[in-house]
Amino acid sequence: MARFRGALLLLLAIGTACAPPPPVPSPSAPPLQVEYAGCKAVLVPGPVCVLDPSRKLQIWVGAPDAGIEIQVDGRRIDTAAELIRDGQRFSLVLPSGAKRVDVLVAARRDQEPWSLSFGKPEALQRDLQGEIRRAMLRVDENIRSRQLSTARKTLQSVNELPPEAPAESHFLTGFYRGALAQREGDYRRALDEFQRSVEIAERVKLDVYKRMAEEVLALLLREMGRSRESAELFKRLNETSQAASPDVEARLLNNQAWSALLAREAGERFKDPTPLLERVLETYAACECLEERVTVMLNLALAHLQEGRLSKAKDLLAQARALEPHGPIPRTLWRLDLEARIARREGRPEEALSLFDDLEELASGASSPDGRLRAAFGQAQCQRDLGDQAAALETLRKAEALLDAQSLQVPVHEGRETFVATRQAIVSFHIELLLDQGQIPQALEAARRARSRVLRQLAHADRLASLPRDRRAYWARLLMDYQERRAALEARAKNDWKLPGDQRRQERAARRLEAEAVKKLLDKAFLVFGDSEERPEEEGFPPRPGELILVYHQLSPTGWVGFAAAGKTVTARRFELPPAIPSRPTKELGRQLLQPFSAAIRKADRIRVLACGRLQGVDFHALPFDGDILLASVPVVYGLDLPVSTASAPAPERHALLVADPRDDLPGALAEARKVLKVLNSGFRPWSTEELKGEEASAETVRGRLENAGLLHYAGHGTFSGSGGWESSLLLAGETQLTLGDLLALNQQVPAWVVLSSCDTGRSSTEIPVSGLGLAQAFLLAGSREVVASTRPAADREVPEFFAELYQHWDREPDLAVALQHAQLSWRKRAPGEDWASFRLFEP
Repeated sequence: MARFRGALLLLLAIGTACAPPPPVPSPSAPPLQVEYAGCKAVLVPGPVCVLDPSRKLQIWVGAPDAGIEIQVDGRRIDTAAELIRDGQRFSLVLPSGAKRVDVLVAARRDQEPWSLSFGKPEALQRDLQGEIRRAMLRVDENIRSRQLSTARKTLQSVNELPPEAPAESHFLTGFYRGALAQREGDYRRALDEFQRSVEIAERVKLDVYKRMAEEVLALLLREMGRSRESAELFKRLNETSQAASPDVEARLLNNQAWSALLAREAGERFKDPTPLLERVLETYAACECLEERVTVMLNLALAHLQEGRLSKAKDLLAQARALEPHGPIPRTLWRLDLEARIARREGRPEEALSLFDDLEELASGASSPDGRLRAAFGQAQCQRDLGDQAAALETLRKAEALLDAQSLQVPVHEGRETFVATRQAIVSFHIELLLDQGQIPQALEAARRARSRVLRQLAHADRLASLPRDRRAYWARLLMDYQERRAALEARAKNDWKLPGDQRRQERAARRLEAEAVKKLLDKAFLVFGDSEERPEEEGFPPRPGELILVYHQLSPTGWVGFAAAGKTVTARRFELPPAIPSRPTKELGRQLLQPFSAAIRKADRIRVLACGRLQGVDFHALPFDGDILLASVPVVYGLDLPVSTASAPAPERHALLVADPRDDLPGALAEARKVLKVLNSGFRPWSTEELKGEEASAETVRGRLENAGLLHYAGHGTFSGSGGWESSLLLAGETQLTLGDLLALNQQVPAWVVLSSCDTGRSSTEIPVSGLGLAQAFLLAGSREVVASTRPAADREVPEFFAELYQHWDREPDLAVALQHAQLSWRKRAPGEDWASFRLFEP
């Protein structure tokens, strides 16, 4: 378990705050954004800063390029500025007897200065900083004892700090709002508050506060499944902790070990942290820090349990119980979990089930969603051990519903899919139990729901109709706000070149902040569906006539199950794959993935592949089969597996929009567009066409044309980046872009068919065992019917000829899957050494 105690509040004097705005700000000169820290006390009314004996003060001004003047008692002082967090930080040592400090913009004498007075405590004044510190000490104790409602009330009482509050107070209230949100499973709020706390501490050089906030942020990232970012943050913290005291270093090592334990709980390959924890326990052996010792003992017991050292784990649990018979709820939750797991491992399922029942009761009462999930997983395992399969399946069904609800607390753009992935053990156990019971169709549906869990939460076409009118209006307002603010950002980006260097840096920093705010707005819009009434379980598309659905789900690091569904017939086969699965087709992969279902494949007219995890990177259509490749036998599509749509969409207009070489750096795209235009205009079923090329193809123009297009052909640069692919985009003219979020916000204003001739537009993460997002997936979620896109970079391709041939086949054959099959086989024959297999047809 992680440690962050109220001792944080005692390490530094409290104080960070936004300075009071000027009484009458000039309309042309907005008030300065200033934060300050270092006061021993902040007295109100005033504010009056009581300096400590060092007389040091940190001031941060949110104006990175302005000339800032610092005056003390009306006299200018020379002090160097540090550029930090899109602003300037000044470290001052005030002279004895100083009465006032003023911050001015040297070139804007019409702007009110920011001011802070110094003095001594007066009888009629109260210490605002001290009040906040004492309130947060109470909140810390409430959170540690799981009195969350009491903590919430205290935080609400100081929710709106007065403008004269110092920066430390802003840090502490934000830090503990994040801590409370994390305890309640509200990862969205916790992440936001901890990130803001880190920023505040960095701006005003509260180094100890910053370290504490970064430690809990690293742990939160680990809980959300973002292990790489968590490990990098812990690495940096370790590198900068050389001068830390032994207890601070011990806390950091314990938190780092706890992060590794969580990763191992999720099935990730992390080194056994036992040596780290033993080192921490030795550090705490000589101190009167009972809580810290008990926490490390529980963590060490979990490490031993993970390695199968049951006797050592039991000994540590006994020692911890002797030291702390009635510990706080967080430690009690983990102690119950560990004791239950040991009892089950030792063949005492009845006792283990009773302990897991206690864990569920305590976790429910303490509002611990993660504790409830651990309890459900353990209960189901014990019920299975006791032969009550029906009870185990019902427990797992409820656990998956809880996982659905809990995942909504993670922002869609901040790793929701990785959060779900770290809890896949529950899903895999559910599927295995269904398979063991011979419930193959039910196991297939469980695998499909698990695979598409995050994507289903973003699908909204049919769900809009079921929302009350006011909620639909709220959704529409949020999307409109998102679109307007994104358009404004793109318009600002086009004017960068007009700004001098210093202003350009400031403008880009401001745009980054606005871009983050806009992403949160889209996340808020999708919560309209997440917090609506619970819907019945949705099923994915059933197989179409003549279609075979192939589904693959990972059950363990090397264990997999494959399903084949045709009509009402479902078969399943388990198999093993090495941890490192080759992404390119091999005979062995073809044998393992296709051969068990060869009879069904030979009967199929069409195959829909639903793969997960590392298998998402495998080109199934290029796998060896029956002496050739699978695509030679049957057309292949790749599905998102969203619920069946009940909407009756009108037939799309035969109007094609071509976007070619929007950045003027891809001459081959222009040649491609000319060939495609010729085919579309002269076919048996001709299209009316519109072309946007070069500087014509700005984001604003492209967005405006999409609504009236039945087909979009994009020939340009695509990018795949960001957590969960959320920074992916189509690059457009004037440094603008069409982002993944932009596509989701289009709300059915997308072409029915999309062809993306660019790098990585069909790519999604293959590192997680669930379906993630990419540009092709975003188009489908927004309402497109079919998308042709590439899963890899587009180097060394004969793409102009390929796409011209694709449209020629599609003109004669209305099934785009068949047209793509013929075009790819032709390309393969014409240029067998090229990467023809990287293009796929994606469907909902």
